[in-house]
Amino acid sequence: MNFTTYLLPDNGNMEEAEDIYPVIPLTYERHMVVRILAFISVVAIVASYVVYKIFPTSVNWPGFVLLGLVSAWLSLVYVLRKRHNITKTIMWQVIIVSGLVIFWDWKIGWKGWSLDYVIPFLCVAAMLVMYITAKVMRLSARDYISYFLLGGLFGIVPILFILFDLVKVDYPSLISVAASIIFLAAIMIFYGDSIKEELRKRMHI
Repeated sequence: MNFTTYLLPDNGNMEEAEDIYPVIPLTYERHMVVRILAFISVVAIVASYVVYKIFPTSVNWPGFVLLGLVSAWLSLVYVLRKRHNITKTIMWQVIIVSGLVIFWDWKIGWKGWSLDYVIPFLCVAAMLVMYITAKVMRLSARDYISYFLLGGLFGIVPILFILFDLVKVDYPSLISVAASIIFLAAIMIFYGDSIKEELRKRMHI
């Protein structure tokens, strides 16, 4: 915000004086935050490598740190680019993070934790976050109904992990499927009219 100082000289006329404090644009502040995060990332990678060399273990900690930071940066970049559509951003975050954790699990020697735990709980978390965001920001039905439905359908996907025997632990997938069914049922029961109206508008019926 630019504050201008006015001086009242002896003749009684208002005169504009130069600003005492420089105006710092918001873009500069955002760039500074990104630079700080980039510096922290470099420090984390270097520190993890040094610790790994001093205290060698069977776990490749530098690899963990690197993949974790790559995942975080990809997610951050997408959020910054899509910050004007939060529900859509959350939906794409589920897709991106799911792909990253599967790749990470495979890269460090497949243990199955990505399918056993991360993706099912990620789907449940996304549904909760979308619902809370829609309520807090008072979004209109057309802004979130389609993504709510898509999010609910995503939560049912872990049933395939069980059917094709891809997981060693079943309960996270079962929780995700159950939560999705309840979520979709709530949408259809409480927002059914809004869904019909939105479909009618989009299909020009």
